[in-house]
Amino acid sequence: MTFSTATLPLGVDIGRRRVRIALTARPSGGPPKLLAVAGHDHDGDPVEALRRAIEELQTPERRCVLALAPPEALLCAAEFPAMSPWERVCAARFEAARFIDYPIDEAAVSLVRTSADQHWAIGVVRRSALAAVLDVAKRAQLRPLAVDDLAFALRRSQPDTDAVIDIGNDATRLTIFGETVPYVTRIRAGGEALTDAIAQSLGVDTATAEDRKRCVGFGGAGEGARDALIAALTEAFADARAGGYGGIRTIVLCGNGSRIPGLSSAIERATGYTVLPATLPADCSDTVPPDVLRAAGPDWSVAYGLSLWSNAS
Repeated sequence: MTFSTATLPLGVDIGRRRVRIALTARPSGGPPKLLAVAGHDHDGDPVEALRRAIEELQTPERRCVLALAPPEALLCAAEFPAMSPWERVCAARFEAARFIDYPIDEAAVSLVRTSADQHWAIGVVRRSALAAVLDVAKRAQLRPLAVDDLAFALRRSQPDTDAVIDIGNDATRLTIFGETVPYVTRIRAGGEALTDAIAQSLGVDTATAEDRKRCVGFGGAGEGARDALIAALTEAFADARAGGYGGIRTIVLCGNGSRIPGLSSAIERATGYTVLPATLPADCSDTVPPDVLRAAGPDWSVAYGLSLWSNAS
């Protein structure tokens, strides 16, 4: 494959337990192509895991794009009447303070005008969280160009869906894509809580419960935790519809929790929406086999979406 330019900045997804790095480049006269993704568990040391992943990719590229998500980063929309820039900044900070559980002085707030008249998108990020993720990347000898919101990375990697449920280790995040600002909410229950519920139900250790969750699903154990998660998702969808985020037809599942047998069908029955596992387009890569792209979609979606940042910006 001949490339007209150097590889695009690396998409770096630093999860609670695992890091993933996507390497993408743009062929001559064509769209970006995914070359490879490397991932490693970090056991609390993401710096070393990032170094190992970079070594595995065998690339000299060190520019990167990272992501933050709720509660560290938030998106919201606001409608402001005609006012001065200073007044608008003050109004945005006042609006942002309604959605965070820490002092507004600890937050960085940005404003972007949307296509609708007098409608603005407000981005909020906790400064300490931003500094922490940048520090991890720099200690791994990476050169951060941007820290994106997770919702936008998912939009780029999953362009044909209406919503994404990302079931992470410590939380579940629902992202619904609207015309301007995505609706994003965080539910304080993820894969770890589901595993703990199975362990308590069966009286086994968490390692055994994790294996059972991945192979069997719930099957009479831990179903209360599953039902509580689905109830919270159903409520979040209702809140989103009340806020104007309607027209949902298809949802995709991301994260390791998305592979729990029977979970997608249970969400489908509760919500009435079609629920599918996240996949990456078969034509997004000339080097990764299509079956790998389908299987790895739930794990690679964030890193791949981040690797497309410079192409979309």
